[in-house]
Amino acid sequence: MTRFKKLHLLLLLVVLTGVLAAPIRAERNIDVVVKTVLASHGAKYFDPRLSSVIEELQSVFRYSSYRLLSQDRTNLRVGETGVVSLPGNRILKITPMGVTENRVELRLVILKKRRAVFETVIQLLNHGSIIVGGPKHKDGSLLFNISASF
Repeated sequence: MTRFKKLHLLLLLVVLTGVLAAPIRAERNIDVVVKTVLASHGAKYFDPRLSSVIEELQSVFRYSSYRLLSQDRTNLRVGETGVVSLPGNRILKITPMGVTENRVELRLVILKKRRAVFETVIQLLNHGSIIVGGPKHKDGSLLFNISASF
C-alpha cells in the first residue's frame, strides 16, 4: 500500500471516528412529560397519581402534602421548543439540545410576564426523570417532575 493510500485511510478513519462520537442530531423524537406538583406543609396528602414518584419527591423535599396539578406531554425534535403552561401565569419552555449515546440534554426556561425567571440545562438518561424545585405558589411551592424518553 502506498504512503498516500495509508494517509488517506487514516484521514478517513479520523473523520468517521469524529462523526460517530459527535452528538446525534438526527430527526429523533423526544417524548417529554412534565408533572406539575403543588407541595405544601398543609394536611398530610399524597396524590395517588404521583405514586410512581412520591418516594423521590419525599427524599428531596420535606413537605407533608403533594398534589398533582397537571401533567403535560410534548414530543419534540432536537432544537425544537415546546411550551407548557404553569400556574401563576408562568410558562415552561423545553428545548432538547442534543442526544449523546443514552442521554438527552434539555434546556429549561420558566417565564413570567415574558421575562425569564429560571433557566437551566439538564441531562437525562433515556426513560429518566428529575425533580426541579420551582417558585412559591398559593400555600406551597411548585415542583416539576420532568421525564424524557427517546
